[in-house]
Amino acid sequence: MKLRLIRVDLPLKHVFINSRREVSIVRAVIVELEQDGVRGHGEAYEDSFYGITVEDIYTQLDRCRDKLDHYALADPVALWNFIQPVLGNKLFALSALDCAAYDLWGKMWNRPVWRMWGYSRDHLPPSSYSIGIDSLDRIGERFTEAPDWSLYRIKLGCRSDIEILRFLREKTNAPFHVDVNGGWTREKAISMIEPMQQYGVQLLEQPLNALDFEGMTEFKKAMKRKRCDIPVIADESWRTVKDIERCAEMFDGINVKMLKCGGLTPMREVISKVRELGLKVVSANTVESAIGASATAQVASLVDYIGVDGPLQIEKKVGSGIRLERGNIYYPDEGGTGVRVSFR
Repeated sequence: MKLRLIRVDLPLKHVFINSRREVSIVRAVIVELEQDGVRGHGEAYEDSFYGITVEDIYTQLDRCRDKLDHYALADPVALWNFIQPVLGNKLFALSALDCAAYDLWGKMWNRPVWRMWGYSRDHLPPSSYSIGIDSLDRIGERFTEAPDWSLYRIKLGCRSDIEILRFLREKTNAPFHVDVNGGWTREKAISMIEPMQQYGVQLLEQPLNALDFEGMTEFKKAMKRKRCDIPVIADESWRTVKDIERCAEMFDGINVKMLKCGGLTPMREVISKVRELGLKVVSANTVESAIGASATAQVASLVDYIGVDGPLQIEKKVGSGIRLERGNIYYPDEGGTGVRVSFR
């Protein structure tokens, strides 16, 4: 099996802002695995919050080249177990390789991965559409690009949070998922409970700093006093699977991301663990190409909420994959994860 690594810069259509950073270009490494003339693709992008750069990802994956040269893919799980001792806890690199392995595996059998797992396309959750922090005028422009979506994921964590909610609520009756990326203080979070109820927020993600577990306990008590039953989801508060049990004490669900898990293989196991703890499962990214979004969509039937709109945010395409219409997910007829890679 041959390994090819491609570094790409993917400009976004618009600068995307959350409470932690602004993103105008996604820097990523695309993994291509080839066996018997068939190719599969995966990706991992750099993330400053986790201290991951494309140079790190490229170097880590390049170490696997010799081992992969002498490996014949038959089962992606076996490959993950084979290569994990080489990569250790380098989860972003592992994820990109695992994603490419599943895409190759499905294409070798000419069947979609979700079907090979025995999953159904019936009753899939809709994908959210992400809107970053910005001026109201620019937020209005972003909204006009997807004015009839069934669900919006709104980034908050600025002085204009209430104004943003009010502004968007005047434009749509669709439910809102709010993602704060840890940008609120305890006092701000508590003050936002009533506005969130008023403006139809269905889900709240990472309201406080990732390590402020005491504050999360205080916030949840305040929600109970105000009779607010909006589920609160952990993202930055968990970095490894060991953190999930602690998060279960003060969150209602977990945003299970493929990159943080180390690929689709462990992602399915993490989803099962989250379910065993009685928590909701979200899987939502913002800045990934069709390669990553199509891979995440393979587990759509396992989650309560999903966000795979990343390709819609990116100006430079790396190919095609899943298609979204008003949030509805449509899978291509391609085998594997359904991606066709063609840089343009």
